[in-house]
Amino acid sequence: MVAAILALAIAAGFFAWHHAAAPAPPSIQANAAPSAVLTNRADQPLTVTLYVPGVAALSAGLAPVRRQPDTQAQAREALNAGFADLRALQSRVLKDIRLSGFFLDAAGTAFVDLSPVQQGGVRASAGEELLALYAVVNTLTQNFEEIKQVRFLVDGREAQTLAGHIDLSRPFTKRMDLVKQ
Repeated sequence: MVAAILALAIAAGFFAWHHAAAPAPPSIQANAAPSAVLTNRADQPLTVTLYVPGVAALSAGLAPVRRQPDTQAQAREALNAGFADLRALQSRVLKDIRLSGFFLDAAGTAFVDLSPVQQGGVRASAGEELLALYAVVNTLTQNFEEIKQVRFLVDGREAQTLAGHIDLSRPFTKRMDLVKQ
């Protein structure tokens, strides 16, 4: 009899210890910190800062983009949002090009492949070309810490220039001095 009571007490003690050490059910955890749960949901958009050419400077604005599984896909999504932005469509350069491809290497260099929409290429002033390129560079480098620099390709190949003015043979890093304050 004493053995049965002792066994029952040990079992009850184990049961109480096990439930005390177990994590709280998901519904209780969700109520304890709702903001942490909501910010990690894959179906919620990610807010990025888009830079678009304005008059003599870049302007910045926030835009929601669809969340992607990795930085490369997320950066491509941000660029597509930038090219689709109504302010970007007013830019002589950005309205005449499209994003053909995007690749991010392990060293933090983003390769942005652009293609002119029309056969004759892109026609723009040096200032317009500069702002369009840095709209892309600043959007990538400001939103994604993995991206350190940007290289441009035109139609899948290295090119000297996009619109005849800016040398594309070098990597570009962010230039916040071009952003309107």
